Amino acid sequence: MKVKLVVFDVDGVLTEVKSSWSFIHQRLGVADKAKEYAAMFERGEITYADWLRLDTSLWVESTGGRLTRWDLERIVSEIPLRPCVTQVSVCIHMMGKRIALLSGGVDLFVARVASVVGADLWMSNQLSFDSRWRLVPGGVAAVGVDKARALKSLVGELGVELSEVMYVGDSKWDVGAMRLVGYPVAIGDDTEVASVARYRIKELREVCDVLSDIEGIKKP
Repeated sequence: MKVKLVVFDVDGVLTEVKSSWSFIHQRLGVADKAKEYAAMFERGEITYADWLRLDTSLWVESTGGRLTRWDLERIVSEIPLRPCVTQVSVCIHMMGKRIALLSGGVDLFVARVASVVGADLWMSNQLSFDSRWRLVPGGVAAVGVDKARALKSLVGELGVELSEVMYVGDSKWDVGAMRLVGYPVAIGDDTEVASVARYRIKELREVCDVLSDIEGIKKP
């Protein structure tokens, strides 16, 4: 067995939206201000921890401090997954491989996706709540934009080698992690991701075809 673990980015790979953060920004009516903070981070004016605090502060302020964990769970439940997600996860498990998720998205959403695909392990940034489960600004940047570091921690916990990992990503935030693994797969049209990929796919369902080819499994 050449591949023992398939690691998926979540937003834009397993979902039909590019960002769970942006989805929540839109739903809470703070998208314009959030774009300003994103630009500040891109220019190096704020740290990732600052960005996390500022974004979540927007959510808190827009709801008068009354936004609860359950409110957020309802919002992220509206984010559509790709129709073939379950089919692909079943296929991967039938080949005897494990699944992990590595996301810079919202932990409440990633937990939902992990349940759907039967992930063995998942990592994402974590929101913070008070004793009444109301959102408070900040959180834990467990992944941030350094997915390479997070990936090393994840595979170490699962006891596999990076050379035995397939990583499926779609954006520049995935490039560092993709450079580390034996089987980097780019989904979509991002040229930066494609430049480091060993395999390129247009549809999520093609992951199973790539795995079959790698393992030399003949299709019926």
